[in-house]
Amino acid sequence: MAIAIDFALLAALHCFLFLWSTGWFIKEVINLESLAILTVYSSYLAVLFVSFVFLHMAYFTVFHAWTGQTIGKMIMGIKVVTVGNRLMPLSVAFLRWSGYILSSLPLATGFLWSAVDKDHCAWHDKLAGTRVVTLEMT
Repeated sequence: MAIAIDFALLAALHCFLFLWSTGWFIKEVINLESLAILTVYSSYLAVLFVSFVFLHMAYFTVFHAWTGQTIGKMIMGIKVVTVGNRLMPLSVAFLRWSGYILSSLPLATGFLWSAVDKDHCAWHDKLAGTRVVTLEMT
């Protein structure tokens, strides 16, 4: 559920950025020739893709390294820690995010793996040496 919340927040941000940049794109290409529009459009799509990947990478890496929680995890009352119950350094948080790609393929099998794993760790947790813990409510 936490990742669904995070993805919903990121999707809203992406929609805003897409709409804003589309307005810029239309304004810039309105007086260009067809071939120039195609070149600018290709660059525009490449920038959108790179910004999409970078935004996800930054969101998950920085939040996990800073507090062990993304906004979705804060709402759900869970936290990611190292096997030694410590906050992870930035490098481990980046490795864990990189593992999201592995966990997503095929058909999110790596995420679903946590349901059958004895420690309830997904593939990206195994890769980074992390685990998700439930926070106690006080």
